[in-house]
Amino acid sequence: MRESLFVEERRRLILDNLRQDGRVSVKDLSQRLRVSAVTIRQDLRALEDDGLLERTYGGAVPHESQINLPELSFQSRMRKRRKDKEVIAERAAKLVQEGFSVALDASSTAYAAAEHLKQFKKLTIVTNSLVIAQGFLDTPQIQVILPGGRMRRDSISVVGFPQGLPNINFNIGFFGARGISLTVGVTDIDADEVAVKRAMFERCVQPVVVIDGSKWGQVAPFTFIRPDEVRHVITSSDAPTSEVEQMRMSGALVEIAEL
Repeated sequence: MRESLFVEERRRLILDNLRQDGRVSVKDLSQRLRVSAVTIRQDLRALEDDGLLERTYGGAVPHESQINLPELSFQSRMRKRRKDKEVIAERAAKLVQEGFSVALDASSTAYAAAEHLKQFKKLTIVTNSLVIAQGFLDTPQIQVILPGGRMRRDSISVVGFPQGLPNINFNIGFFGARGISLTVGVTDIDADEVAVKRAMFERCVQPVVVIDGSKWGQVAPFTFIRPDEVRHVITSSDAPTSEVEQMRMSGALVEIAEL
């Protein structure tokens, strides 16, 4: 198991270097990571098989699909796969109990979960989503706390100052993402958004990734949950069976929410 985690960590570092530099070489990676060139070539081959990069003579470059991952507005994301998000949200809300403190990121799936939380008589919600916070205006029994920071218009969220989160231990947290991969973990597209997600994740007793099946095998630029940190995932029925089973074999609970 330790060797398996080491391999995953090494490959994550390779992808980090690739994103920063635009290309990597076998020689440089071998020196940086203190492993043989043969080992690096094996890593690059495995990452290429996952569709995360393209090997070149002596190194690798980003896979074409990873170069320009488009940003989508919050409203556009809300319209996509609405039924899947609803069943995932309903399953997620069943994990919440009265009196819980709950972290909700600014994802559209967390927004869907928020609607189910209005039934509770006492909750503390911490979110960086202005849309989610506004949704609780008609539920005075639920306390809502927002961090400080700047407004990010695409996600209608507050970002840029993760230290502004309240000093609260969350009983549970729900985190959407642009991708989940066995190699690099749970990823998203904006560095400031990811910083807030990570800060909330680190304070969660029970962090839960809520994603539809299309996100499996996808990789966005920034990791906020490493592969070995993924503990609980709720996803839709079209999630690829092989990847779900591998995630379960790594020790994570993966629930399939049926339509």
